[in-house]
Amino acid sequence: MNAPIAIERAAPVTSVPLEQRDGKYFLVASVDGIEREFVFDTGSPTILSRELAEALELEILGQNTGTDAHGAAVTMDIARTGTIALGDIVFRDVPVFVYDFGAMPLGRCFFDGGVLGSEIFAGSAWRIDAENGRLEIAESTDAISIADDALTARLHDIGYPHAPVVDYAIGSQHDRALFDTGSEVPLSLYAPLLTNPAVEDRLHAVQRGRGSEGVSAGGRGAVVDLARFRLSRIALGDSGISNIGGISRSVPPTLLGAGLLDRFVVTLDYPGERFVLESRAVPANTRPEPGYRLALVDDRVEVVQLFEGSAADDAGLRLEDRIIGIDGRVVDVAGEQDLCALVRFVSGRPFEARALSLEIDRDGSTVSLRIPAPESPAGAAR
Repeated sequence: MNAPIAIERAAPVTSVPLEQRDGKYFLVASVDGIEREFVFDTGSPTILSRELAEALELEILGQNTGTDAHGAAVTMDIARTGTIALGDIVFRDVPVFVYDFGAMPLGRCFFDGGVLGSEIFAGSAWRIDAENGRLEIAESTDAISIADDALTARLHDIGYPHAPVVDYAIGSQHDRALFDTGSEVPLSLYAPLLTNPAVEDRLHAVQRGRGSEGVSAGGRGAVVDLARFRLSRIALGDSGISNIGGISRSVPPTLLGAGLLDRFVVTLDYPGERFVLESRAVPANTRPEPGYRLALVDDRVEVVQLFEGSAADDAGLRLEDRIIGIDGRVVDVAGEQDLCALVRFVSGRPFEARALSLEIDRDGSTVSLRIPAPESPAGAAR
């Protein structure tokens, strides 16, 4: 697994389309000649769908049991591909995991070929430009344009699967974070750090809540205490990011997430051991913070996160409320003709930026609530 992966470059820089939807980033890659769409997840190893592995007739070499994003044990098969091609760059003899995404409640709605992850990162500079929908892959940053005023921090390659680990500091508290495009928010801070005095001094707009932190290969995470906040500054190298939003995370490590791509072009410069942030020409619109999240849980749509003092909380919404209607649309999981469309609707968050009418089945009684539109957080600035 630790053997170097051979890289064949047809040009100094390879550029491939990168699409953002449903809170994830997608690209098209070819594995041993079969082209599929993959979730691009810097915090994950590469995982092929069981269906694709069988179509490729990959030999299963063994199994590995590890932990998912919420600390749950997950066992996956191990295989090795001949080639993974992104545009005109080819990676040879890539070790991969194999997983049946159909076993996840939402798996077939989001995963086609699987997940393209960090095994192939070493030896290249990866420039992630969400503003223009492009991923550039180069032998070094000499071949791509990096702004003179770019923010840089130390990037660590700690070995297989070569996940991008970054030095950061909050006041006198120094630590390392994983850059994980599988995490939607800019910062997911390991919860015990919230009580560190150096961190507490830089927290503001703290909002407490309860809920699940999300779904991973091991299933939905348990209901835990949550804290949402804004941080006055996080240091990266000799500079840093001001007014960054975040949420607590019950399992280490701290994550720098895809939310950074709303403000920056991010380059993972493995040859130069640098994590590079360049300000976007036009930052994305600031995302509202609705104070609640909905998701499919088994055969129902539920409130899976709720924050105290939010508009949703003040309106009377409760954690684990069962949603049976949204703005007049009946929510019936059992009778839904296109379950994936429903899943994308309730977990995508576009409707959470506006006022919303909800019909709720609460202990056998129907409750109607009007949730006001949330306020956008204070403008973020570097």
